[in-house]
Amino acid sequence: MTVLGAGSHEPLKEEPEKKEAEAQREEEKSDKDDIFSSENLPNDSVVGTASNEDGKKEDDVEISHVDKALFIDSVAKNERFTKDYVMFGGKLKFTLRSLTIDEVNALAIWSVKQGTTDPAGMVSGKYRKYLLAAHVAMIDGMENPPLIEPLFERIGKDGKSVEKQGWLNQGDFFDDMPYGKFQAILNCIGKFDKLYSALCSKAEDSNFWVPDTP
Repeated sequence: MTVLGAGSHEPLKEEPEKKEAEAQREEEKSDKDDIFSSENLPNDSVVGTASNEDGKKEDDVEISHVDKALFIDSVAKNERFTKDYVMFGGKLKFTLRSLTIDEVNALAIWSVKQGTTDPAGMVSGKYRKYLLAAHVAMIDGMENPPLIEPLFERIGKDGKSVEKQGWLNQGDFFDDMPYGKFQAILNCIGKFDKLYSALCSKAEDSNFWVPDTP
């Protein structure tokens, strides 16, 4: 049945303003869901949150006494927080480290800039390799240095040329890594990032840091 407006013989038409508002909301929602969007990239949590089979996000983070002790030690020594991981029955061993604010911003700025200039659409793949380069401190007994400076593009000494970031080739180490191994480490980075964020959020909770806290 066609619904008519009062005193009108024409079907009601959706107002253009309403259509535009709905389109804007959908666009904003899409941007928030994209971990490589300009809104999400600068955040510490740059890897998507895992979901259960029912679609619910796994937001709970389990923090062990060892995690607390390592975190407090890193704060006291003004060092990076690190955590060891063992996977595939001991066949893969690696250590993840926290990032500095400058490293997070450098990755974010690079990604936003490349997203507007890379027609091949390879930005997300490169970004994932740079995440591994930044976070993986050691893998299978091999040390991996933090992102090499300069972290940001800068003007050269001649005042004219542009000096590129020093870390642009660090992702090459992971080029030949099997996808399963690569993805497993990337998933751990997501969990590590959530753990680190959770520990930071407890800074003012004195009860949380009591050694015998369950």
